Amino acid sequence: MPRYFFDIHDGFHQRDDVGTHCDDVQAAALEAKRLLPAIAVNEIPTDGERQTITVVVTDEDGYAVYSAALAFVGTWLLR
Repeated sequence: MPRYFFDIHDGFHQRDDVGTHCDDVQAAALEAKRLLPAIAVNEIPTDGERQTITVVVTDEDGYAVYSAALAFVGTWLLR
């Protein structure tokens, strides 16, 4: 079973040095999609109204094979 690495970019770069075994690249993409909401629960922007969290999946050879992003955008409606 191949190992995939899930690097997180949310204003900082967090490299995954351990990786996760997934059946194939589609399973790795699904795992990336699952990670985003779990990360976002604790990553509420405090210094603005916009933040994007990105997960970049790389294979065992170091090639990027998938990327997923979740964006937070807040807009003040008061005047």
